[in-house]
Amino acid sequence: MASSKPYLGLLLSITCLLQVLLLAAANPPTPSCEMSDKEMRFRFSQWMAKYSKHYSCPQEQEKRYQVWKGNTNFIGAFRSQTEISSGVGAFAPQTITDSFVGMNRFGDLTSSEFVQQFTGFNNTAFQTPPPSPLSPHSWQPCCVDWRSNGAVTGVKFQKACASCWAFAAAAAIEGLHKIKTGELVSLSEQVMVDCDTGSNGCSGGRSDTALNLVATRGGIASEENYPYTGVKGSCDVGKLLFDHSASLSGFNAVPPNDERQLALAVARQPVTVYIDASARDFMFYKGGIYKGPCTSRVNHAVTIVGYCEGFGGDKYWIAKNSWSNDWGDQGYVYLAKDVWWPQGTCGLATSPFYPTV
Repeated sequence: MASSKPYLGLLLSITCLLQVLLLAAANPPTPSCEMSDKEMRFRFSQWMAKYSKHYSCPQEQEKRYQVWKGNTNFIGAFRSQTEISSGVGAFAPQTITDSFVGMNRFGDLTSSEFVQQFTGFNNTAFQTPPPSPLSPHSWQPCCVDWRSNGAVTGVKFQKACASCWAFAAAAAIEGLHKIKTGELVSLSEQVMVDCDTGSNGCSGGRSDTALNLVATRGGIASEENYPYTGVKGSCDVGKLLFDHSASLSGFNAVPPNDERQLALAVARQPVTVYIDASARDFMFYKGGIYKGPCTSRVNHAVTIVGYCEGFGGDKYWIAKNSWSNDWGDQGYVYLAKDVWWPQGTCGLATSPFYPTV
């Protein structure tokens, strides 16, 4: 009897080719360096219109176009490099990364400009309280998502103001207030930007100094009564002292470099963390589990609002960001959890805090 192996090999080759073609049809090619300049400029004009971008002069617009073009080519290269054809006998192209990227409102910024304008951790000399370990025998669910419990407000936008520290603190207080009172209130980041002398407004700050400010004053105003402007203004002392929509007595530090302790804290409420958001992969993150590139040299603050484990077994933290819901996965980033280095992905375990009442 003739061997069927040649026919099987041919069938597998045809199957693989068909799947590659189907994948290409479902995911049309992104702009790349091979695209004509005319096409690139047209896409840039569309991007400008989408984000209401205006520049001071033609020279500035040309400069921003060149930056946007470089970022667009980076995104296209990232996608092409992370999709590999698996060859005859495999069932589909595979990916060598668990996250993906896409163009967003930051497309006309260099990496250094982006970090300067949209991160904001400032390592001041503020003395944080000693860590407060939670019992390792405490109850801990396998998955937590405070969004599903209604304890997380919509994703906000810090604008070109390095005030991420205030947004992370506000989100943590909002979550605790909802858990304790049943009422979800959007709280004021602006009162922290204007009034926290331990931070530097739109030039950066710390979530722990913001939590300390609110605890010292006994509470915090609502977003409605003290709205966000994106610039540092004069502190409205009356609202700082007396206009409180949520109360706070203090805050605790999670033992550093311990993801187990961080999980125990997040199982009870949202927690602020500092991370490294310097990489262009993070700047244009669009979804999936982010595993890097990054370091433990932190420069940005986010709020961990949950954790879970994916179908493939990969564990992740759910982090609320303050770059609008156009960035990332509707404003969130999923950071790899329980990694082998103690600082956690992008340094998220180095210095977590949570408010107390």
